[in-house]
Amino acid sequence: MSSEEPGGETSERGSRWRDNFVAAWVSAVVLGIRDTADDVIDEGRKSARAAYDEGWERFDTRTRYRRAKHPRSTKPPARD
Repeated sequence: MSSEEPGGETSERGSRWRDNFVAAWVSAVVLGIRDTADDVIDEGRKSARAAYDEGWERFDTRTRYRRAKHPRSTKPPARD
């Protein structure tokens, strides 16, 4: 299929098809990049949340151990 008419001039239909094809291709690329970026951001958030939780779990484990072993961690006797 040629976009040229018998007279040698480019038909408007062929030009529109080419413009729409390019616009559709560019749109597909841009939307694909956006979808990929959204996926990357979502995975980054999940990983950050997991690392944050893991850090707090490690902190809780250490501080519980230290409180249990540290002499100052016990409550002082109540005064009368």
